[in-house]
Amino acid sequence: MKKRANSLKSVIKGTAKKALAVLMCASLITGMAFSLTGCKIIDFFSSGLNVSLNSLSETELARLMTNAILSDRNVADSYNKLPASQLNGLSYSMFSEYCSILRKCSQEHGTADSFRILNENDKNQYFAAIDGTDNDFQTLDVYGDMDVVELCYSDDKNPSASPVRFTIAKNGDKYAMAGQYITDSMLAYSYINHYFDMIDDGNIDGLEAIIKSTYDSDIYMNSVIYAKANYIADYYRMKVKSNVDDYELKLFTPTHITYVIPEVFSGDGESIFSKKVELRLQRDGSFSVQDNIPVVINELRFFGDGESKLRMGSTYTKDDIIALLGEPVIVSYDENNVILTYSGMTIRLNAELNKENEWTSGRLSSIVLRKDDRFTIGEELFIGMNVSELLLIYPMFDECDYTASFQNGDGEFILSFQFDEYENVTRIRLGEAVG
Repeated sequence: MKKRANSLKSVIKGTAKKALAVLMCASLITGMAFSLTGCKIIDFFSSGLNVSLNSLSETELARLMTNAILSDRNVADSYNKLPASQLNGLSYSMFSEYCSILRKCSQEHGTADSFRILNENDKNQYFAAIDGTDNDFQTLDVYGDMDVVELCYSDDKNPSASPVRFTIAKNGDKYAMAGQYITDSMLAYSYINHYFDMIDDGNIDGLEAIIKSTYDSDIYMNSVIYAKANYIADYYRMKVKSNVDDYELKLFTPTHITYVIPEVFSGDGESIFSKKVELRLQRDGSFSVQDNIPVVINELRFFGDGESKLRMGSTYTKDDIIALLGEPVIVSYDENNVILTYSGMTIRLNAELNKENEWTSGRLSSIVLRKDDRFTIGEELFIGMNVSELLLIYPMFDECDYTASFQNGDGEFILSFQFDEYENVTRIRLGEAVG
């Protein structure tokens, strides 16, 4: 699902709302064979580095940053040793909070005892994996040239966990903290965590405000957006087993953040799987939260003149159909199916034929409505209804191409819609899933 904010500058004011919970760290790429420059942190600790107002080397900047990540007690000292000319506008609060996130990510691995700088090839692969191939999203190119530093652990408790990485800005042979990169990372982090907080608090009004700017078409009335917010909150309340503090941060950059929610119940509640939620920065400066919320529909039946007539998957005789719907206008055959055409509607049954090759009974496999509001699917789905009316019934249908399924005791059946240029329903199909 995509939720957008109007502007990167107006997303969340101030710094992160929370002091940044226990999360995993940022990366899409693990297990690369790096050719890297390594530095033992213990050497830095014992060297008593005396930083002057002269510019620091890239290695010295990486050491100070690593030192701040290792312990909260080191943050102020590390920040104070950074020359103002190399802070690149980075405030102490942003520096401290950014290090706090990486510190918590690092805890899964253990205690870092060195760091390494990725070579050009591996760095470019890393950035390419973050940026992806969708041209709608902003790339890391806007932050200029940067190097990537990775923390290393001689006794790694969880080598399969995401590496802990940060960037150093570079301009030729001059280096500085990646100030804007860090600040924007914190802004993106605040935004997606505000989204989770509103869900966790059950704050439907707050959640509606976050997702509202996504839906700028006329079909998205306030009531539709509010229905969406309610649906999202209900899904998390009923299906997400993990606490918000247990959501795992897999990627942490200003243009792309990835969380994994480790425990989510399946639709039938019988199994548990993990769920990914991503934040992407659009090229127009707005955020997009991509949260795939499944569409769940209950069993639907075919109605005529306001009364329930047919159940999908049930078997009916020819006399049953005529008694319920009247004589069809056209009867045709397709392999083992009989197709009955009425004014504005067609039904298909897997039929049994007599010796005269006429159908005697059949299992209802599909219904197609084309016109005439005499016939409906359920009591609320009819030809001519507007998409806004449909979204009040199924708030997330626009996220799944207006197609979803349900199961009853006789099979799985798919509901789908087509619309005209005015967003009014012109065709409804309810048919058995194939394959």
